[in-house]
Amino acid sequence: MMEEALKKAEDVVLEAIRRGKYEEAGRIVFRDVFKPLLDLIFHIEREIDRNTENIAKLTEKVDKSTENIDKLTENVKRLLGETGRLRGRDVEFRTGLMLQGWFRKNAPDYEVFIWDGAGADIVIEGRGILASIDIAIKPKIEDVRQLKDGIGVIEEDWGRKPDLLIIYSRSGIIPKRVADFADRMGVKIVRRPAEIRKILESR
Repeated sequence: MMEEALKKAEDVVLEAIRRGKYEEAGRIVFRDVFKPLLDLIFHIEREIDRNTENIAKLTEKVDKSTENIDKLTENVKRLLGETGRLRGRDVEFRTGLMLQGWFRKNAPDYEVFIWDGAGADIVIEGRGILASIDIAIKPKIEDVRQLKDGIGVIEEDWGRKPDLLIIYSRSGIIPKRVADFADRMGVKIVRRPAEIRKILESR
């Protein structure tokens, strides 16, 4: 269609030139060729400006969405961390209750106290022995350090230092690296209540 219009304009211009009507030929070239091209260029420029503006708005929306996604991700991470912490506290509390029941039935000479202070989850006392016990789903080096660091708190609140430091592995899993570190730090790691009783009775 464009080629056809250009061919027609070319024929009209050539005819005007043949007749010596150069001014008319110039007007035809401007009106039928240059003007539509200039109109097209102006139209394209307006579209580019409009699209640039739309892209800028879209970029702003994307930036805002990215910011919102970042905030949401941060909130989800915080929530997952809090959920993990609460799950850990729940396991510690329920395991503490289970150990209280087990010792009441199987080793009544020892009393199990749920400990809410730093450095331990439960404290077992009996036959002149005081044991500070941390309950972990799967023991970590951090649990060993926490138990060691809590000696002073137990001593201050209980009136004496614990004789034994024990980590109770709720899952039964004891990573070798953690076991080696605990052994060097004088901390015992156990899997079953009977193992705690055996350690208490060996003192």
